[in-house]
Amino acid sequence: MKQHVKALAIGLALFSLAGCGEKLQITATPVKGVETIQYQDAQLDVYCETGICQFDLGANQDIDLQVNMHYTQAKPFEKIEGVSVTGKMGSSVKMLGNNAFQVSLEGKAPPATLQIVDYYRN
Repeated sequence: MKQHVKALAIGLALFSLAGCGEKLQITATPVKGVETIQYQDAQLDVYCETGICQFDLGANQDIDLQVNMHYTQAKPFEKIEGVSVTGKMGSSVKMLGNNAFQVSLEGKAPPATLQIVDYYRN
């Protein structure tokens, strides 16, 4: 009996460690007004020519992700007026500057919808 319990405990430990080696995957899906989304090194660059856009965001692991907002490659947002989040991570947004914010994603949670508005939008 003790050997079965011991084998079960080892099996559960190995099973719980199996997910640790999983590669980080960020899902960012344009919903409205987003031309392009690029991900690199825990940063997301979102391109939105109108200054008002919406996209869904999720991840398979916990991560603090910096989101940089741009009109074009050469023109960042001037001053984010607001970031509205519908979903579990709503209170996890932290402004980092005029065109960037940080959002804490909880791994494997359903994607949240983010709407961003630039104060000086076109």
